[in-house]
Amino acid sequence: MLKLQTSLSSINWSRWVPIITLLILAVGFSLTEEAFRSDQNLTNLARQISVNCILACGMTMIILIGSIDLSIGSVLALGAVVGALLQQRMGFMNSGVLGALASAAGAFSVCVLIGSFTGFMVSRFKIPSFVVTLGLLVMARGAALILTDGSRIGPLSDSYRWLGTGFLSKEYSLFLILFLAVSLVAHGVWKGGRGKWLRILTIILISGLSLSVFYGYQGIPVPVLAMAAVFAMTYFLLEKTVFGRYIYAIGGNPEAARLCGIRVPTVVFSIYAIMGLLIGLSAMIESGRIDAGDPNAGNLYELDAIAAVVIGGTSLQGGVGRVTGTILGSILIGTLNNGMSLMNIETNRQMVIKGAIIIFAVWIDVVSKRKGR
Repeated sequence: MLKLQTSLSSINWSRWVPIITLLILAVGFSLTEEAFRSDQNLTNLARQISVNCILACGMTMIILIGSIDLSIGSVLALGAVVGALLQQRMGFMNSGVLGALASAAGAFSVCVLIGSFTGFMVSRFKIPSFVVTLGLLVMARGAALILTDGSRIGPLSDSYRWLGTGFLSKEYSLFLILFLAVSLVAHGVWKGGRGKWLRILTIILISGLSLSVFYGYQGIPVPVLAMAAVFAMTYFLLEKTVFGRYIYAIGGNPEAARLCGIRVPTVVFSIYAIMGLLIGLSAMIESGRIDAGDPNAGNLYELDAIAAVVIGGTSLQGGVGRVTGTILGSILIGTLNNGMSLMNIETNRQMVIKGAIIIFAVWIDVVSKRKGR
């Protein structure tokens, strides 16, 4: 009995609870709702998850330095509105790919400028990120509503919508999935180390599921490809670069990081600028998906992003966490949203459930840290 208690207390529950919860949700929804496990629904689920994953990757870096961003949903709406206005009122809708690129440049510019402004205020003037982003949450949403008089701006050109609605063909999807699976398995065998076979088995299972779902429907959605690219770049940035080590160092102890020669304000500014870039990408995907720039888009997206990060094991105190956990948290939140929608659970009740999950995830994080000490 004593050995069992010792083994249970040594388990990192902040890592395993999301995995167990996701499996329970997936099995439960599959048994209660037949539509949940269809290829079409699982493909739509992957598309829905993509925006939250992209935003959550940026939020991971922000939370790792001990900050927060409450404005991402409102900034997303403003970026989507600006891109749609350029499409409609500047005539870019009829200019094909070049018009789509010009509209996208406008959407990205607005989001990056706002992200850079946030980073400047936080890093230069030491204003708490909570205060700055809370103010921008209101300002950006108000600006989006003013520019549109509270109504959607659409339709948009096919070229502009491609990022939100396009698909990679079945043949290219098959090749890409098999190529990535073989490459990752070969890398896992070559790298070795503890848990090698578990990682390899996980890669095989994920690849098999992806192949079954995407090849069985229309191929890989373009938003999923964008999500995978953002995840890969974020993982590389955090795990393989000096900049990533700076992020963890600042989150652990900003003053110690400064004394070690790290230019803390520059790193903080850069992270918020990157967040703005990811918001711009999400704005294009979102507006392309609904074929309009909606001033009410992105409502409470910051809640889902923060929930995904915290559920994935990143500490709100900064310095601890991995983007792989964030992806798992995003999948869990997306699965929960999709399953509850299929079960016709009203939106207000869904918000209560997600809020309870966030509190539970933070509680698990606090308990794990206390046991570690």
